[in-house]
This record gives sequence, structure tokens and C-alpha cells, in this order.
Amino acid sequence: MTKAIRIGKIYLGEGLPKICAPLTGTEREKLLAEAEAVRKAGADMAEWRADLWNGCREENDPAGAELRSLVCELKEMLQDLPLLFTIRTQAEGGRADLSEEAYERMALFAAEAGADLVDVEAFQGDPDRRCHLIRDLQDKGAAVIASTHDFEKTGPKEELLERFRRMDRTGADILKMAVMPQQGTDVTALMEATREMADRYTQRPLISMSMGVLGVRSRIEGASFGSCVTFGTVGEASAPGQLPVGELRKRLAE
Repeated sequence: MTKAIRIGKIYLGEGLPKICAPLTGTEREKLLAEAEAVRKAGADMAEWRADLWNGCREENDPAGAELRSLVCELKEMLQDLPLLFTIRTQAEGGRADLSEEAYERMALFAAEAGADLVDVEAFQGDPDRRCHLIRDLQDKGAAVIASTHDFEKTGPKEELLERFRRMDRTGADILKMAVMPQQGTDVTALMEATREMADRYTQRPLISMSMGVLGVRSRIEGASFGSCVTFGTVGEASAPGQLPVGELRKRLAE
């Protein structure tokens, strides 16, 4: 049985899936404008896709002054909406091309500046270092989402379950899986794997989605199979198949 986690004023793993809207701007002014739009649109939380930001570079300020400042400004603009900080690497469908040291450094800067949640790609880099990073982020007060993304395919149900179980062993607070379906049965496989994971193997909240047009139903039926967050847009999408926040809210309530 899922044990809900409180993040700010919301509970992940309880009630309807919470709507998270991405912030995809490349520069400060665009990001702040997006944060204001997300708050006004009625999303439950926001995800800063920092890999799309111009400052996400290997040679960025070692002290992280600009990143820290932006986290603080985004938090202020979002008011009481939780902020998820994500660096999506090229290996998992994003744009970041960073050393493991730079990836860790930026994640820790974000947590120190007050990001409520930090995404950690569980299967990139050295496994032991990723587990240490998760613990360090938690020590700084951030909840951690261990994540895995496959933009090409969906594995069989047992493979998806094993990836969930491996992420569970990292000690992260929330487990996230996003995969690309090639046929309708792939969507069903992900939904069944998520349900079984929640029922048999973990109390941690889970996030799962099938991407693209085929996977849209996974974004609106999360309550039926155990996914606690769904991603909706206010402006540009950060992954294929995302629906606008307003439409997503209506369909979740149906």
C-alpha cells in the first residue's frame, strides 16, 4: 500500500494524480514568466527542466550562484507550488551533456537553494555514486525522484518491474518510469507493472507514463493503476503526449 509523501501543501500518493507542468525556458526571464503562467493555470507543481537552460554547461559557475538564484526566484514566483528540479541527460531524452561531477554539483546546488524535489536518473553514471547523491540530496531537505526513461520502446512487464525494484533499492522517495509504446499492449504492460509494484513491492509513491499519442490514457488514468503525478503543459511540452493543464484537469475529474 502506497504511503503518501507530503511536499509543501500537496500529498503525492493520495487522491487524484497531481499535475506537474514543465518550465522549459532557456533564459531567466522566460523561466520566470513560465512559472507565473503555471501558477495561474492551476497546476499542482512545476518541473524546471534545467537541461534546457542556457546555464546548464560543464563550465558553469562552480559556486552555482546563478542556479541558486534562479531556484529562489522560481520558488518565489510559484508561491506555494512545489518545484521539481530536473537535469535530463541526452542518454534519457534530454539535452544535458555533463560529467557526473557537474550533474551532481548542480543537483546539490538546487537542493541547497530550496528545490522541493530533485530528479536523479537512476541508471546513468556509477550506481554507488547515484545512491550517495540521493542520500546527500535528502540530507539537504529535498525529496528525490529516481527516474528512468526510454524514448524508443517499452520492455515486457517483468523487465519494467525489475527496473522499478532496482530504483526502489536506491532509497529514493519516489520512483518514476517513462517509456515509449509501440502498440497498445505496451501501455497496458506499463500500467500493470506499476499496479503490481505498488501492490507487492513498495510503499513509495510511483510515477509512470507511456509517451506519445498511444500513451495518452496513461496520463489520465493514473489513479486506477497507482501513478501519483501526471505531466501537463502550459506552453511548450517537455515530452511527447503531454496535454494542456486545463484539459488534463477536466479529464482527471471525469
